[in-house]
Amino acid sequence: MDNETLLEIATQLEYDFDDIRILRQAFTRKSYSEEHNGEYHNEVLEFYGDKALDFVVMKKLSEHYGNATQNGKYASEKTEGQLTEIKKKLVCKKMLAHRIDTFGFADYILMGKGDVGQNAQNQDSVKEDLFEAIVGAVAIDSGWDAEALEDVIDRMLDIEHYLEKGFSDDENYVDLIQTWCQKRYSWIPEYDFYEMEDGWECSLSLSDDYDDFIGRGYSKREARMNAAQNAYEYLEENDELLLPIDEVGEPDIDRAINQLQELYQKGYIDEPYYEFYEDHDENGNPTWLCECHLKNRDQYWYGNHSSKKQGKKSVAYSMLCDVLEWGD
Repeated sequence: MDNETLLEIATQLEYDFDDIRILRQAFTRKSYSEEHNGEYHNEVLEFYGDKALDFVVMKKLSEHYGNATQNGKYASEKTEGQLTEIKKKLVCKKMLAHRIDTFGFADYILMGKGDVGQNAQNQDSVKEDLFEAIVGAVAIDSGWDAEALEDVIDRMLDIEHYLEKGFSDDENYVDLIQTWCQKRYSWIPEYDFYEMEDGWECSLSLSDDYDDFIGRGYSKREARMNAAQNAYEYLEENDELLLPIDEVGEPDIDRAINQLQELYQKGYIDEPYYEFYEDHDENGNPTWLCECHLKNRDQYWYGNHSSKKQGKKSVAYSMLCDVLEWGD
């Protein structure tokens, strides 16, 4: 993991590290450390991050559901049991893994060969560890600065959204826009903030293909959410929310023929067609040169195969990967 990647991750966190190397440590599994001369790993950072996360979540719960009474006491809208359940949902393994997926951070985990072989980066427990380690890295780097920790955890977990909307609501426009950008451009949207007399203004940049979207609010979070909502509603209004890959899923060689046909039926591509030419290998065995074309498109895919069926699958898969820009 090079410094450029680390800086991109720090930008997503909206935190400037004094020493970016600790962020690399947050992404380093013990299995990787053991194979690379004892490079520092993230287990201790996980421990600190877990405690910092608990503190910030409890602070948010006390502020969101409670207030001081006239006689100097504290009153809460929720009981102890209710607060306990809300906290569990906010910091559970599934939630933290989901939030790591939202940012696409699991792709950067440094792992040993055993972890790689088991696709450990896809395991919720590994993503949970990464979430806590990142928080721990911020805690150490900032000297346990409460404001920095709260800002980063707000960014990563978006606590207020779940407290306001509940845990079944999926209209988190920041998440939706981030997922859209990652699928379409393989990068994240950029947010710039400007402090105003009555709050904050947020400018959201999706790509050079779009003008910036503006949102305003009393807090950075509100301004960001409003900018993301404006972008989402624009994309929805202009039928740009769904991408071809959203319609048919990731390329699958066993389904590629049907996936191409589905893209054609939904108007994303011209009609696919196939051509076959019989040939023979050096031993005289019959083979087939298979071609996959799209009408009104010069580029096509071809290959020699022992059967028409396998050949058609293979060239359809190649064309599908090309159309979906998969694996570039």
